[in-house]
Amino acid sequence: SHGDTRVRDGEWGWIDVESIRLRDGSDLKPSLEFITPGPARHPGDRTVLRVPLPRPLGPGESAELELAFRARVPRTVRRAGYYHNGYFLGQWFPKPGVYEEGRGWNCHPYHLNSEFFADFADFKVHITVPQAFVVGAAGRQVGRSEDARAGTATYTFVQERIHDFAWTADPDYVRIERDFVAADEVSEAEYREVAGALRLPIDQVRLPDVRMILLINPEHRSQAERHFKALRMALKYYGLWYGPYPYAQVTMVDPPFRSGSGGMEYQTLFTAGTRVLPSPQENNPEMVIVHEFGHGYWYGLAASNEFEEAWLDEGINTYSTGKVLAKAYGPGSFPLNLAGIPLTRYSGPFKYSDQELDRLAAVIAARLDPVATVSWRFSSSMSYAMNVYMRAATNLRTLENLIGKEAMLRVMRTFHARFRFRHPTARDIIAVANEVGGRDLNWLFDELFFAAKEWDFALERAESAEIRSARGVFDRQGKKVEVTGKAAREQDRKNKAKRYVTRVRVGRLGDARPGPGVFLKVLVVFQDGSRRTERWNGQGRWADFVYEGPSRVRYAQVDPDAVFLVDRDLSNNSYAAEARSAGPLRWSARLLFWVQNLLQFAGSLI
Repeated sequence: SHGDTRVRDGEWGWIDVESIRLRDGSDLKPSLEFITPGPARHPGDRTVLRVPLPRPLGPGESAELELAFRARVPRTVRRAGYYHNGYFLGQWFPKPGVYEEGRGWNCHPYHLNSEFFADFADFKVHITVPQAFVVGAAGRQVGRSEDARAGTATYTFVQERIHDFAWTADPDYVRIERDFVAADEVSEAEYREVAGALRLPIDQVRLPDVRMILLINPEHRSQAERHFKALRMALKYYGLWYGPYPYAQVTMVDPPFRSGSGGMEYQTLFTAGTRVLPSPQENNPEMVIVHEFGHGYWYGLAASNEFEEAWLDEGINTYSTGKVLAKAYGPGSFPLNLAGIPLTRYSGPFKYSDQELDRLAAVIAARLDPVATVSWRFSSSMSYAMNVYMRAATNLRTLENLIGKEAMLRVMRTFHARFRFRHPTARDIIAVANEVGGRDLNWLFDELFFAAKEWDFALERAESAEIRSARGVFDRQGKKVEVTGKAAREQDRKNKAKRYVTRVRVGRLGDARPGPGVFLKVLVVFQDGSRRTERWNGQGRWADFVYEGPSRVRYAQVDPDAVFLVDRDLSNNSYAAEARSAGPLRWSARLLFWVQNLLQFAGSLI
């Protein structure tokens, strides 16, 4: 057992393949064997089944299989099972692996931290349930028939070009339908703005109408409009930015009580999750709705391999979710509730954005594992979550800051369009970033995604000293002349135009460094209002900048534009030279930073 995967005796589920034949009737079942591809972390694992064919298939050949299976639905485990009369069925049928050119079959055993990987297919599914049950599923419902004698109803769903199929049934669901009408949601000015940023003809960014279906529990029915608004915002901005939603409908499910299926994505169907008393000030359930719908783009359409490169879905989608929420809702109140009762009247003034919370997790996760670790090799479930979701998203926001918002939008649009209905890898998005960004960005992925390195640059010192007359023995007109301390002080007293030497030191405290041609900005501000801006390549452990002028330094800051959001400790990025409050403020900021990190760390363990 592991956390919420504990199963009591008698409540296990299973899937048995009862028969598998070729179209010509050849029986393949006698040759079936369970295998464990790759390193066997769990010898005896029975989640991958190998089916040898009577003869190898040649190039261009195909084989048609007919498979019959029997499955038992478990009491709620994770994202699949039942509780009382509520059923949610994900990963409920034997799923073919993916054949990759030059590599062969890609089909990993089931792992706790990973999602799944499959090829696109056309589905036609008949679901028979008691007549009182309300059914939702991936795809379009094209039929419903009743058997009065048996007291059952059979629903038929079809959908082309998806790689997974999930469904749910519960007699208590309330089914509500709405339409996303593009003409009502997107103005011509918005189309022109996005088309201009993407450098595309306006017709290529126009959105289609989409049927929205909500299955919601009766006790949450009053929240239906919140659900629909969030889904409209997701359809709008994912569609405008990354490409029009290609299916005719999308089904949003408020999952059955204790079904363990909240917050999960399947193509054309996803689950949200809410409380009986949600706060109007929190962006919840809006965040879950936007995020899970977004997976339909980054896991559903650009179908990356979540076993091996989970961040290509989770990280990109966390980044995208934050942008949609910021555009549609703005910051939300800090979530605070007691036994399900919202207390945001007390936390309401404390607003936060996803970007801020993601950054807090990212700076903790940097030292644990590389973002690009395969899902089953992270040091813990906490490291998996913080790296592939929050740290990856923060790294992408840093990339956006480096190349600019419009260039980043074009990177994401190009990547998604190029690999829609395909299986992209990290190499693909890096190539697109280099191509569309117009520069070599390999270093950023090497430092921030493929390594467990901390990015931490600090302004270590900024101080000014008055330039005073020198004392000592000097050669003047062929003679040795001693300038005494008293004489030097008298000269300084007479000198009305004081001058100062200022020394500013910046340091690299982490191991991560900028790549070729990338510089950190260093801003130095003097008391007379004058400024100096420097650039540092960050390759060494430290660098000094020295100035001589008529004014003392007021403060100095490294990365004043906050380009590098991955920076571990923002409180050491600036240094105030004289203000009496600087010390307390500096240490208060540092304390608050680590308290926030501690809370985020604790929250990730729950």
